[in-house]
Amino acid sequence: MSVNSDYLSFHNWIKTNGGQIHENVKIDVKEERGLFATDTIESYAALVTVPRSLIVNNQHSDLSTVHTDTERQGLMMFLIREYTKGDASFWFPWIKLLNVDKEADELLKIKMHLFDCVEHSTLGQALTARYQQLQEEYEQLNFTETNFELFCAVDHLVWSRVLDLPESEPLSLVPFIDFANHSLNANARWFLDDETRNLILRSEQILKSGEEITINYGLKSNEELLYLYGFTLSDNPNDRVTLPVSLLPDDVLLADKLRLIQELNLPPRLTLNCNGHLNEQSNRLVKILSAQTHTSIDIENEYYKPYLLNLFSEYLNELNACSDDEKFIKYYLDSQKCIVQKAIDNLK
Repeated sequence: MSVNSDYLSFHNWIKTNGGQIHENVKIDVKEERGLFATDTIESYAALVTVPRSLIVNNQHSDLSTVHTDTERQGLMMFLIREYTKGDASFWFPWIKLLNVDKEADELLKIKMHLFDCVEHSTLGQALTARYQQLQEEYEQLNFTETNFELFCAVDHLVWSRVLDLPESEPLSLVPFIDFANHSLNANARWFLDDETRNLILRSEQILKSGEEITINYGLKSNEELLYLYGFTLSDNPNDRVTLPVSLLPDDVLLADKLRLIQELNLPPRLTLNCNGHLNEQSNRLVKILSAQTHTSIDIENEYYKPYLLNLFSEYLNELNACSDDEKFIKYYLDSQKCIVQKAIDNLK
């Protein structure tokens, strides 16, 4: 089947199962541009309505036989099971358009290239931890019907397409709306209808012919965007740097520091905003970590600035060891360096 015929089958499948699609809305399956308007669409128009029966989550009857530890694993097992059924699956028109085979072929190359470029950054550490976890899950869940590359590809599909629905709703995959791309100035938004619990995508302004229809994925940093979705923003106002920190095993104040950190429920990481400033929790944590005497714990002591300067300088050197001309990776690295340099300048 051609790309156009695959899309037509998917379009008809949505409508046959109770969905509604605005006549001027289409998925750009060739250029991977997401959703776009084929003609002018008025403000506050219903662009797509996806019925409750096509919203995939752990409350759906098709997942009633899927038993896993997490919602993400449940969605993964569902997608893999339906993918292996081929055209015998009820969900085939949607899964065909997801192009799982292409995702599996390209994902390993992309992720390995990404890891090589950002190995010394906190993103590199996160990627290492993620693939170690996936390897353990793959072996634990005993996915005999698929290989590890496909398993990773489905994990990426879930993370990059899942919607975190409001209230008590679980993590969900929503066919059609899952093709919408992200924008900080999104021209559409989705919501659940209070009565039908159908999910509706609505225009927030007049859409011109050829204009891409976008939604907002949330206030995410470039590290989160690259980790979850594979892209970054050149000027991201929500960007930040997150640095893991730990106590030294030979610290004479180890027990006291650990007790205080646990009492205050402080996460083991420092967070710098886009202006290079620590948040309140991070500032409190540094006061504890940098202390050299009992009386200086939890106050801004003489070791506070040297501790941070050393930490930031080391991380900046690690970032300088990373490089790549690929647009999204470059955005991430340049922003990380800029924020850390601002933090160093703030201290000086």
